[in-house]
Amino acid sequence: MFDRIWSWILTILIFFFPSLNRYSPALDWKAATNTVLTAIQNRDIDTIESFMCKNIKDNTSDLRGEIGRLIDLIDGTITSKSTEFYDDFSVASGGKTIMQATANSQIYTTAGEYGFDIIWEYYNNFSFAERGIREIRLSIPLETGWYDILVRIKAT
Repeated sequence: MFDRIWSWILTILIFFFPSLNRYSPALDWKAATNTVLTAIQNRDIDTIESFMCKNIKDNTSDLRGEIGRLIDLIDGTITSKSTEFYDDFSVASGGKTIMQATANSQIYTTAGEYGFDIIWEYYNNFSFAERGIREIRLSIPLETGWYDILVRIKAT
């Protein structure tokens, strides 16, 4: 119960207190990644959905169902998690600046191992609503060292 309350508090702090203009501060995507992982463990669809960018919210039919499917595909009880954060990259065109980063996580359960990746848009100078998760993937490792993607929710 405490984890769920903490997830909501972090969501509010990260998303709702910055001013809603183009000069608002960047999203703390590393802290947000940990909140999303806790939300998966607690089966908290609302928190995960709150971190999605506007593009995903507008263009994914049955977003809540897709998030639920991602959670449901994780078999067993989560026993541990680890995350590697990759350097951000920037795109600038026509006066627009976009900064994105990737968090690659491993989720270990009583039944197996899963790869869980999030691509974050943590800053742009034109639309606060487009900040957040741009892509989220759940996958399973193969014997070849590659991963088989089970669920991908992606901005268009």
